[in-house]
Amino acid sequence: MINKTEFDRDLVGPDSYEYFNDLSKFCQNKYLGFHKWQLLLLLVIAIVSTAPILPESIETGKLFIELALIISVLILMIIQFRTKYMDGWQKSRFLAESILSTVWLVVFKIDKYDCEWSDALKSFHEKIKEIKNEINLDEYLKYVQHKSSDNDSPDWMKEAFDLDYKERVEFYIKYRLNHQEGYYFKKTKYNTKKGELFFWLALVSMGLGAVLTILILTKTLPNYSYLGLFTTLSATMFSWKQTKRFDELSSTYSVAIEELKDFKKKLLIESTNTGYQTIVYDCERSISREHKLWVSRIQE
Repeated sequence: MINKTEFDRDLVGPDSYEYFNDLSKFCQNKYLGFHKWQLLLLLVIAIVSTAPILPESIETGKLFIELALIISVLILMIIQFRTKYMDGWQKSRFLAESILSTVWLVVFKIDKYDCEWSDALKSFHEKIKEIKNEINLDEYLKYVQHKSSDNDSPDWMKEAFDLDYKERVEFYIKYRLNHQEGYYFKKTKYNTKKGELFFWLALVSMGLGAVLTILILTKTLPNYSYLGLFTTLSATMFSWKQTKRFDELSSTYSVAIEELKDFKKKLLIESTNTGYQTIVYDCERSISREHKLWVSRIQE
């Protein structure tokens, strides 16, 4: 099982959620890892290439080093393309979030889950099978040692199901909305901070390249390829910034926080069971919207 992080939920389970959550994090780490190493190797190539002309024996060795680095980048690109970790990351994330959203539909007895616990649980398990059949992840399951035991009826789910509606709403606000809002807040803060960091690093790198080039033109420094090096460094920073989608996610999570606050207000002033069900249903659709959009994009 993948180690828990500060972004994981307090409530554990259902097992299928934890399984696909782990798979999503695994694929995400692998995808970003391959991309990070490609950028770092390209940066090393740029650094090596800035070295001045050396004696022939040493220059030949330098060229072999550059060739080995280029081949390494090509190998990483091919592996990344063939393993399709981005695809596995988004699909398993979609499955995990779909299962979790369904849990709350069961807890609030929405639609076909408005029945006795045993019947609702049976329908829930059937729904999980349907969700799993929507997307084929067979080629990614081999990467995860932890196997799903299909223990999809955690104790807290049954306890919440048996609460009266007022208590159920309090439970939902505490363990779903508050946690989700906290998750979005931490993600907004994290992505904003990282986005600004890589922006300034890229800007400083480009500025240093320009300053050093001016110093070369004024004969203050020897004629090395400073601009090429720092341009590559700047491009690496911008590429990583775009890959991690810092700016986009920061904006998305900020909007999501406001949506959750609206849903929380509606729940707190609502007084009918049917009203609670409608609000929870709309809220779960809102939470899972981003992941469904991602799956739609990668399947096009």
